[in-house]
Amino acid sequence: MSRTPHRARNHRSAWTAKELHYVEMHYGTLPTADIAYRLGRTPAAIRLAAAKLGCNHRQNPEWSAEELAILQTHYADGAGITRIQLLLPGRTRKTIFEMARKMGVASGRGWNAAEQQLLQQCYPIQGTAVAEKLPGRTPEAIRLKAASLGLKYCGNSRSSSRRWRQEELTLLARNLALPLEALVQLFPGRSRASVRRARERLRKKSTAS
Repeated sequence: MSRTPHRARNHRSAWTAKELHYVEMHYGTLPTADIAYRLGRTPAAIRLAAAKLGCNHRQNPEWSAEELAILQTHYADGAGITRIQLLLPGRTRKTIFEMARKMGVASGRGWNAAEQQLLQQCYPIQGTAVAEKLPGRTPEAIRLKAASLGLKYCGNSRSSSRRWRQEELTLLARNLALPLEALVQLFPGRSRASVRRARERLRKKSTAS
């Protein structure tokens, strides 16, 4: 049953025995949002009550948009699993890891060597815009990792107008048939927009000649 957003009328008020009994009887069979609507509580409060009652393991209830946003932000930013579980009461480590995998969200606590090398090459020039080359990494996760590596963003005033070297143009011409995403990987010091513009200029030049 779909419910429109509402103000939780009983938010922060003491739980009654009747409310707790309702949670115990219906949690895991009815959507959490429906139980929350019926009791005038928030979905997070329902999940916490279910955890305290020990009935949160019957079935993994569907994830709310609020939960998914928390996972997207904090998991990608490198928050530990203990911290994330506090933000997602009622969710187990297993279900958190599984949902993160389904969403394609990479943990900020495990950067591989290739990602770190790309960050070291591009962050000083591109800043958090390097996120477009690092799938699953949020701007905040990139800022945190850059800080841990001692990297500083020097601004893009120079990079936006930096002329392409002849060897770069030669490499671009040789690989002009490649998709844009593949071309971007060949020029770690260049933004996606810079590579796209250079490709367009080179194509126009080739057509005119």
